[in-house]
Amino acid sequence: MKAEYVDRMGNDLSVVNAARVSFNKTSSYVYLDEDGNEVELKVQDGISKDFLDPPKVIRGKDVGLIKFLAKHHHWTPFAHTAITLRMQAPIPIRTQAFKHKVGLIENEESRRYISTAPDYFTPTFRQQASDKKQGSGEAFDPSTQTKLQSFYDGVMSDAVSNYDYLLELGVAEEQARFVLPQGCEVNWVWTGNLVSFANFVNKRSKSDAQGEIQDLAKQVNDVIAPLFPHSWAALTS
Repeated sequence: MKAEYVDRMGNDLSVVNAARVSFNKTSSYVYLDEDGNEVELKVQDGISKDFLDPPKVIRGKDVGLIKFLAKHHHWTPFAHTAITLRMQAPIPIRTQAFKHKVGLIENEESRRYISTAPDYFTPTFRQQASDKKQGSGEAFDPSTQTKLQSFYDGVMSDAVSNYDYLLELGVAEEQARFVLPQGCEVNWVWTGNLVSFANFVNKRSKSDAQGEIQDLAKQVNDVIAPLFPHSWAALTS
Protein backbone atom coordinates (compact mmCIF):
# COMPACT_ATOMS: atom_id res chain seq x y z
CA MET A 1 0.00 0.00 0.00
CA LYS A 2 1.57 3.28 -1.04
CA ALA A 3 1.18 6.83 -2.31
CA GLU A 4 3.91 8.11 -4.63
CA TYR A 5 4.52 11.57 -6.07
CA VAL A 6 4.10 11.95 -9.86
CA ASP A 7 3.58 15.63 -10.67
CA ARG A 8 2.22 18.94 -9.45
CA MET A 9 1.09 22.33 -10.68
CA GLY A 10 1.40 25.46 -8.57
CA ASN A 11 2.78 26.32 -5.15
CA ASP A 12 1.91 28.42 -2.11
CA LEU A 13 2.33 31.59 -4.15
CA SER A 14 -0.25 30.32 -6.66
CA VAL A 15 -2.79 30.24 -3.84
CA VAL A 16 -1.85 33.75 -2.70
CA ASN A 17 -2.14 35.26 -6.17
CA ALA A 18 -5.43 33.52 -6.89
CA ALA A 19 -6.79 35.32 -3.84
CA ARG A 20 -5.09 38.68 -4.49
CA VAL A 21 -6.59 38.95 -7.98
CA SER A 22 -9.77 40.13 -6.23
CA PHE A 23 -7.95 43.44 -5.70
CA ASN A 24 -6.04 43.21 -8.98
CA LYS A 25 -2.79 42.66 -7.06
CA THR A 26 -0.06 40.05 -7.09
CA SER A 27 2.66 38.91 -4.72
CA SER A 28 6.11 37.58 -5.50
CA TYR A 29 8.73 35.51 -3.77
CA VAL A 30 11.29 37.11 -1.49
CA TYR A 31 15.03 36.58 -2.05
CA LEU A 32 17.10 36.42 1.11
CA ASP A 33 20.82 36.74 1.58
CA GLU A 34 22.86 34.57 3.92
CA ASP A 35 21.85 36.74 6.88
CA GLY A 36 18.15 36.45 6.11
CA ASN A 37 17.80 39.97 4.73
CA GLU A 38 15.68 40.63 1.66
CA VAL A 39 17.69 41.40 -1.46
CA GLU A 40 16.67 42.83 -4.82
CA LEU A 41 16.15 40.52 -7.78
CA LYS A 42 18.87 40.69 -10.38
CA VAL A 43 18.96 39.84 -14.06
CA GLN A 44 21.76 37.69 -15.44
CA ASP A 45 22.34 37.78 -19.20
CA GLY A 46 18.78 38.93 -19.74
CA ILE A 47 17.30 36.04 -17.75
CA SER A 48 15.50 36.75 -14.50
CA LYS A 49 17.05 35.22 -11.39
CA ASP A 50 13.52 34.01 -10.66
CA PHE A 51 13.93 31.71 -13.65
CA LEU A 52 17.46 30.57 -12.88
CA ASP A 53 17.01 30.02 -9.18
CA PRO A 54 13.36 29.77 -8.04
CA PRO A 55 13.10 31.21 -4.53
CA LYS A 56 11.18 29.37 -1.87
CA VAL A 57 10.32 32.11 0.60
CA ILE A 58 7.07 34.03 0.59
CA ARG A 59 6.36 37.15 2.59
CA GLY A 60 4.90 36.94 6.06
CA LYS A 61 1.77 38.79 4.99
CA ASP A 62 1.19 36.17 2.32
CA VAL A 63 1.54 33.37 4.85
CA GLY A 64 -1.02 35.24 6.93
CA LEU A 65 -3.35 35.45 3.95
CA ILE A 66 -3.14 31.68 3.42
CA LYS A 67 -4.06 31.09 7.06
CA PHE A 68 -6.95 33.57 6.79
CA LEU A 69 -8.32 31.86 3.69
CA ALA A 70 -8.27 28.43 5.31
CA LYS A 71 -9.70 29.63 8.62
CA HIS A 72 -12.65 31.34 6.93
CA HIS A 73 -13.23 28.53 4.41
CA HIS A 74 -12.36 30.58 1.34
CA TRP A 75 -11.37 27.44 -0.50
CA THR A 76 -11.32 28.52 -4.17
CA PRO A 77 -7.74 29.95 -4.18
CA PHE A 78 -6.45 26.56 -3.00
CA ALA A 79 -8.20 24.89 -5.94
CA HIS A 80 -5.90 26.63 -8.46
CA THR A 81 -3.39 23.81 -7.91
CA ALA A 82 -3.03 20.21 -8.97
CA ILE A 83 -1.22 17.20 -7.53
CA THR A 84 -0.90 13.80 -9.22
CA LEU A 85 -0.12 10.69 -7.20
CA ARG A 86 0.28 7.03 -8.09
CA MET A 87 -1.56 4.95 -5.54
CA GLN A 88 -1.63 1.30 -4.54
CA ALA A 89 -4.08 -0.18 -2.03
CA PRO A 90 -6.27 -3.24 -1.45
CA ILE A 91 -9.69 -3.12 -3.10
CA PRO A 92 -11.79 -2.03 -0.07
CA ILE A 93 -9.37 0.79 0.75
CA ARG A 94 -9.37 1.92 -2.89
CA THR A 95 -13.18 1.95 -2.71
CA GLN A 96 -13.10 4.20 0.36
CA ALA A 97 -10.64 6.53 -1.36
CA PHE A 98 -12.87 6.73 -4.44
CA LYS A 99 -15.76 8.01 -2.30
CA HIS A 100 -13.93 11.34 -2.31
CA LYS A 101 -15.17 12.59 -5.67
CA VAL A 102 -15.22 16.40 -5.55
CA GLY A 103 -12.06 17.81 -7.13
CA LEU A 104 -10.44 14.39 -7.59
CA ILE A 105 -10.15 12.18 -10.66
CA GLU A 106 -8.81 8.66 -10.85
CA ASN A 107 -7.71 6.26 -13.57
CA GLU A 108 -7.32 2.68 -12.37
CA GLU A 109 -5.62 -0.37 -13.79
CA SER A 110 -8.01 -2.84 -15.41
CA ARG A 111 -7.76 -6.60 -15.13
CA ARG A 112 -9.73 -6.83 -18.32
CA TYR A 113 -6.44 -6.12 -20.06
CA ILE A 114 -3.65 -7.33 -17.76
CA SER A 115 -2.91 -10.82 -16.55
CA THR A 116 0.11 -10.47 -14.28
CA ALA A 117 -0.33 -11.90 -10.80
CA PRO A 118 -1.52 -9.13 -8.45
CA ASP A 119 0.17 -8.20 -5.21
CA TYR A 120 -1.90 -8.70 -2.10
CA PHE A 121 -1.96 -6.80 1.15
CA THR A 122 -1.32 -8.59 4.46
CA PRO A 123 -2.85 -6.63 7.35
CA THR A 124 -2.10 -6.59 11.03
CA PHE A 125 -5.28 -8.25 12.20
CA ARG A 126 -7.48 -6.52 14.76
CA GLN A 127 -10.25 -7.85 16.98
CA GLN A 128 -13.92 -7.15 16.40
CA ALA A 129 -15.23 -4.02 18.09
CA SER A 130 -18.30 -3.90 20.32
CA ASP A 131 -19.17 -0.58 18.67
CA LYS A 132 -19.40 -1.32 14.95
CA LYS A 133 -19.02 2.37 14.15
CA GLN A 134 -15.41 2.03 15.26
CA GLY A 135 -14.83 -0.78 12.78
CA SER A 136 -12.35 -2.81 14.81
CA GLY A 137 -10.64 -3.07 18.17
CA GLU A 138 -7.12 -3.79 19.36
CA ALA A 139 -4.61 -5.87 17.43
CA PHE A 140 -4.29 -9.54 18.32
CA ASP A 141 -1.34 -10.68 20.39
CA PRO A 142 1.80 -11.65 18.42
CA SER A 143 1.21 -15.39 18.63
CA THR A 144 -2.36 -15.18 17.37
CA GLN A 145 -1.29 -12.60 14.80
CA THR A 146 1.22 -15.02 13.31
CA LYS A 147 -1.39 -17.76 13.00
CA LEU A 148 -3.94 -15.44 11.42
CA GLN A 149 -1.48 -14.03 8.92
CA SER A 150 -0.26 -17.52 8.01
CA PHE A 151 -3.83 -18.63 7.34
CA TYR A 152 -4.54 -15.44 5.38
CA ASP A 153 -1.42 -15.77 3.24
CA GLY A 154 -2.43 -19.33 2.37
CA VAL A 155 -5.89 -18.23 1.26
CA MET A 156 -4.50 -15.37 -0.81
CA SER A 157 -1.78 -17.48 -2.44
CA ASP A 158 -4.34 -20.12 -3.40
CA ALA A 159 -6.62 -17.48 -4.93
CA VAL A 160 -3.82 -16.00 -7.03
CA SER A 161 -2.79 -19.50 -8.13
CA ASN A 162 -6.39 -20.24 -9.14
CA TYR A 163 -6.44 -16.99 -11.12
CA ASP A 164 -3.30 -18.00 -12.97
CA TYR A 165 -4.78 -21.47 -13.60
CA LEU A 166 -7.93 -20.02 -15.18
CA LEU A 167 -5.77 -17.91 -17.47
CA GLU A 168 -3.77 -21.00 -18.45
CA LEU A 169 -7.07 -22.70 -19.36
CA GLY A 170 -7.81 -19.84 -21.73
CA VAL A 171 -10.42 -18.02 -19.64
CA ALA A 172 -10.73 -14.34 -20.55
CA GLU A 173 -8.90 -11.96 -18.23
CA GLU A 174 -12.11 -10.07 -17.50
CA GLN A 175 -13.66 -13.26 -16.07
CA ALA A 176 -10.62 -14.89 -14.47
CA ARG A 177 -10.36 -11.88 -12.15
CA PHE A 178 -13.63 -12.93 -10.45
CA VAL A 179 -11.70 -15.38 -8.24
CA LEU A 180 -9.39 -12.69 -6.86
CA PRO A 181 -10.16 -11.67 -3.26
CA GLN A 182 -10.63 -8.23 -1.73
CA GLY A 183 -7.12 -8.23 -0.29
CA CYS A 184 -5.52 -7.90 -3.74
CA GLU A 185 -4.00 -4.50 -4.39
CA VAL A 186 -4.87 -2.24 -7.29
CA ASN A 187 -3.00 0.72 -8.77
CA TRP A 188 -4.44 4.02 -9.86
CA VAL A 189 -3.35 7.53 -10.83
CA TRP A 190 -5.05 10.15 -8.66
CA THR A 191 -5.15 13.86 -9.48
CA GLY A 192 -6.78 16.64 -7.52
CA ASN A 193 -6.32 20.05 -5.98
CA LEU A 194 -5.15 20.98 -2.50
CA VAL A 195 -8.65 21.34 -1.08
CA SER A 196 -9.74 17.91 -2.25
CA PHE A 197 -6.68 16.07 -1.01
CA ALA A 198 -6.85 17.95 2.31
CA ASN A 199 -10.48 16.86 2.66
CA PHE A 200 -9.43 13.25 2.08
CA VAL A 201 -6.57 13.42 4.58
CA ASN A 202 -8.59 15.24 7.24
CA LYS A 203 -11.48 12.78 7.13
CA ARG A 204 -9.48 9.59 6.69
CA SER A 205 -6.99 10.45 9.45
CA LYS A 206 -9.67 10.45 12.14
CA SER A 207 -9.58 7.75 14.80
CA ASP A 208 -12.85 6.21 13.62
CA ALA A 209 -11.55 5.69 10.06
CA GLN A 210 -10.34 2.22 9.13
CA GLY A 211 -6.74 1.74 10.21
CA GLU A 212 -5.48 0.91 6.74
CA ILE A 213 -6.89 4.06 5.15
CA GLN A 214 -5.45 6.09 8.03
CA ASP A 215 -2.06 4.70 6.99
CA LEU A 216 -2.73 5.60 3.35
CA ALA A 217 -3.85 9.12 4.31
CA LYS A 218 -0.60 9.59 6.22
CA GLN A 219 1.38 8.68 3.10
CA VAL A 220 -0.62 11.19 1.03
CA ASN A 221 0.04 13.81 3.70
CA ASP A 222 3.76 13.09 3.68
CA VAL A 223 3.93 13.56 -0.11
CA ILE A 224 1.96 16.81 -0.33
CA ALA A 225 3.14 18.62 2.83
CA PRO A 226 6.60 19.63 1.52
CA LEU A 227 5.17 20.70 -1.86
CA PHE A 228 2.79 23.31 -0.41
CA PRO A 229 4.07 23.78 3.17
CA HIS A 230 2.04 26.86 4.15
CA SER A 231 -1.17 25.99 2.33
CA TRP A 232 -1.16 22.35 3.43
CA ALA A 233 -0.52 23.25 7.07
CA ALA A 234 -3.39 25.76 6.97
CA LEU A 235 -5.79 23.24 5.45
CA THR A 236 -4.91 20.27 7.64
CA SER A 237 -4.09 21.77 11.05
